Amino acid sequence: MKRKIKEEIVSVGKRLYERRLNGGYGGNISVLDEGVIYITPSGVPKDELDYSEIIVMDFKGNVIEGQGKPSSEMLFHILLYKERADIKAIIHAHPPLATGFAIARHPITEAVHEEAAVLLGKVPVLPYEVTSSKELAKNVSEAFKNANAVLLANHGVITVGETLEKAFRRMEELENLCEMLLVADALGGAKKIPLKKLLKLFELMRVREGKIKI
Repeated sequence: MKRKIKEEIVSVGKRLYERRLNGGYGGNISVLDEGVIYITPSGVPKDELDYSEIIVMDFKGNVIEGQGKPSSEMLFHILLYKERADIKAIIHAHPPLATGFAIARHPITEAVHEEAAVLLGKVPVLPYEVTSSKELAKNVSEAFKNANAVLLANHGVITVGETLEKAFRRMEELENLCEMLLVADALGGAKKIPLKKLLKLFELMRVREGKIKI
């Protein structure tokens, strides 16, 4: 299988750790390529991963390549790839501020910052379900029909992208947005972008970058 994809997953795992967007053991990362899923193994800290430890599996969860076990959260990865053809990479992590919003069950429903509005759109909070459960996977799959990032109550965050880098940037942007919202709240509360100007922003970004999913 493709070493380059495995190395990219390892790199993103380390970047998440180094930028305090995830703990060592938490979360999972996957990439879909040519009908198979490259995914982080269970029980290996993301900051210590080697490319040779990345698991390759099919859509039934059968291991095609690798010695360990796929992430215990593999079910929602499989369902997301089935649900949206544009998703080619998924990151689940536990960034402190965004996870704090998830623990407080505080969704992000208003557009208050340009880049976040374009990259993320609305960020819902899903009801709490036990990790690795079928119920969690089903809820995640449903939520991503109209989202690019979701908060998992009392758990963490999931972001997706057409590339792994895009999924990473969404995770990074979400954590930045949560920090901005906390500061804004201390100063009297965030003020949303007026709808007419928000629509103009979306149109501008479509012209610049091609059609994007908001």
